[in-house]
Amino acid sequence: MGVGDPLQGCGIDPVEGARELWEGLMPPSDPEHYCWRSKILGSRRYEFCDLAEGFVVTFGEMEVDTPQLVQMSFPDVLRIYVTNNGDGEYMPWQGNALSLDAPNTVIMIEPANAPDTEARFVGCTRFVCVYIHRETLKALYAGGEHELPAVLQSFLDGSLQRTVARAVPLGSALLRCLEDVHASTLCGLRRRLFLQAKAVEILCQAIDALEHSEGFGSPDATRLTARGVLKAQRLLTENFVAPPSLEDLAHEVGLSRSGLCTGFRQILGQSVFDYIQDLRMQQALAMLNERNVPISQIAYAVGYNRASSFSVAVQRHFGATPSELRKRGHPSNDWQKVCTSSQARSAR
Repeated sequence: MGVGDPLQGCGIDPVEGARELWEGLMPPSDPEHYCWRSKILGSRRYEFCDLAEGFVVTFGEMEVDTPQLVQMSFPDVLRIYVTNNGDGEYMPWQGNALSLDAPNTVIMIEPANAPDTEARFVGCTRFVCVYIHRETLKALYAGGEHELPAVLQSFLDGSLQRTVARAVPLGSALLRCLEDVHASTLCGLRRRLFLQAKAVEILCQAIDALEHSEGFGSPDATRLTARGVLKAQRLLTENFVAPPSLEDLAHEVGLSRSGLCTGFRQILGQSVFDYIQDLRMQQALAMLNERNVPISQIAYAVGYNRASSFSVAVQRHFGATPSELRKRGHPSNDWQKVCTSSQARSAR
């Protein structure tokens, strides 16, 4: 699998640009896994991991002020591109251009001897892309090819004659995969195994979305809902102490109240209220580690008018009172573990 010269058509000096690309390469954890940071065409962070023969995952963030043209060649390869931020366009050699505007999931299938394709990106793009060669996919689905959508069956048996690019509905599972990949702090072999598991999950979720895409409605409509939900998520993150009403929030992001509530549950896996509670509890846990801050002051700081209401909310969320949590001294980044343990106790 290969990609065209990343400097081609970008107005970058090939010698100086190549030097900066090389200098931006971080020490690899193994020969098939590396990270790269660069300021060419804006800031970039990029990670590449060769998971197995013919199976690769890349992800990162890039920010460019002017549209960047990238020429690509991936014969006999299925690509799955998932993004929750940025704008772009994919242009196959034949057929219409396909929007890569976020949030989005696009499946691109290039048969053998397919001509080069192009893509343009602009703004701040955050993505995960999974690449799998036809022979690798064939080995994974050996004996079960009939379970694949018709276009992938044609790809595997070699009868696909032209590049296929389709947007599929962006579900909560794919968005969570993207967030999990970007948020992972694992290192070494554990990171490699984690990325391999996530790449397989993205592959399965995307194939399922492709197979059932007609039943999910228009990908464009799904993308508009996802875009509104992600905008609402950002607004709540910035205003969880005094969040807007559901009506005001829905109006701000261009959705109906029911559309926002349904989309929030589908994409983020929880209600708007539960998301606000999680943000408040995360902040509260961080502040409880500051021993000199009174608990009543923490309550007001995270949006509660009475310390008693705050204590009840903390007890319900963590299974412990604010004073008990303070005595335990949980680091703020352990809040998810505290939530998980409290949920486990509730289940019992």
